[in-house]
Amino acid sequence: MAAKKQKVFFISDSTGITIESLGQSLFARFPDTEFVKTVFPFVTNVQEAQRVIASISAVMEAEPAPPIVFTSLTDKSLIDLFLSHDIPVLDIFSTFIPQLESRLGTKAKHAVGETHGVGSPLKYVQRIEALDFTLNHDDGTKIIDLANADIVLTGVSRSGKTPTCLYLAMHYNLKAANYPLADADFESSSLPRAIAGVQDRVFGLTLSPRQLHKIRQERRPGSRYASLEQCEYEVHRAEAIFRATRLPYLDSTSISIEEIATAILQRLKLRTPITDARVESADSSG
Repeated sequence: MAAKKQKVFFISDSTGITIESLGQSLFARFPDTEFVKTVFPFVTNVQEAQRVIASISAVMEAEPAPPIVFTSLTDKSLIDLFLSHDIPVLDIFSTFIPQLESRLGTKAKHAVGETHGVGSPLKYVQRIEALDFTLNHDDGTKIIDLANADIVLTGVSRSGKTPTCLYLAMHYNLKAANYPLADADFESSSLPRAIAGVQDRVFGLTLSPRQLHKIRQERRPGSRYASLEQCEYEVHRAEAIFRATRLPYLDSTSISIEEIATAILQRLKLRTPITDARVESADSSG
């Protein structure tokens, strides 16, 4: 049976990242519906709003099912403009801001693009420095200054270390290095000397041998490196090292980069420079 299609519009006076991310989280609860999404970023005046209204109105006339329209507009007059054209909007600010104002006992200040602007110059510099560090410490390079890393990921080759490090740098301003375990490392039950001295910030990634085999086959088909036997050996030895050294680690086989990153922050109790928030576990057992 074909999935039901639903058109969705995201309207923002900034990049649209915030409202689209929220929508994606909500849509995940409706797996039987195929959401056809359109983003209208940087809608900051009446002229731009009118063009968006024309586009949505055309869809409303042509489609039997009305579209879903999400907005994150700080200018209430623009929202009223959409409503005056009988376009029902789901506005995240009007949904949450009144409750927050009531709880905090103060009025919110509304400025366009505050969520994804450069913001504090210090935070911006931290992000650039984190990205620079992460790119220069990929795949075991520049191990001499790993003490300057906020986190060091280790595991077998192709276990997701590089994309996770980049995500941590981009979204959390963390200096994330990664160190791949090689054949020589599997002969010992200890961490490699290069990362043993910073074990307090080292986190292991693993995955199922079959998934690793599939990934490596795409990169180097038919090689010993990609063989299922080699993948089983490496995963087995890597996990043995993690257990022997009591290193926290995570199986990344069937979870997203976002989930991997959040789990790492939670397990290591890292405080993120971008928000100064500590990611804690809801599990009281630790």
